[in-house]
Amino acid sequence: MPQDNAEFYARLPVFADFAGVMDPAKYQPLPEDWLIGVTDVEQSTQAIDDGRYKAVNTAGASVISAVTNALAGRAFPFVFGGDGASVAVSARDEASVRAVLAATAAWSRDELDLTLRAALVPVSAVRAQGLDVAVARFAPSENVSYAMFFGGGLTWAERAMKA
Repeated sequence: MPQDNAEFYARLPVFADFAGVMDPAKYQPLPEDWLIGVTDVEQSTQAIDDGRYKAVNTAGASVISAVTNALAGRAFPFVFGGDGASVAVSARDEASVRAVLAATAAWSRDELDLTLRAALVPVSAVRAQGLDVAVARFAPSENVSYAMFFGGGLTWAERAMKA
């Protein structure tokens, strides 16, 4: 039976020196069976120009809250991009994360009148493109840590979703 990698992120070492963000040795490749969730508000620039900045940010941030709830508070790497977010989750969480991404997209459409694109991309698909997704945990204080991504995989996944 394959190893359950659901706690991979929680087990990563945490570093506090900001210079470490640029050190590839601080990053660990995501497990092969993980997935990357990417989201993006379509026509966000126009929505912001129309004064809907708060709605765009709400749609993007809601993804992180939805996945946090789906994983019952278990630590997972994520990054907020203003008009979307990227997350990484274990294979065992695929069904629940797929459901909350769909629900969040529907909520964004129905309540915010915004189209939120969403995709789940296997890490193996990223690696098949010659890219990677590695993650590190930077902690500017003892009470908080942030995921840092490296390898180009998130950028590729977002571009693939938009295409």
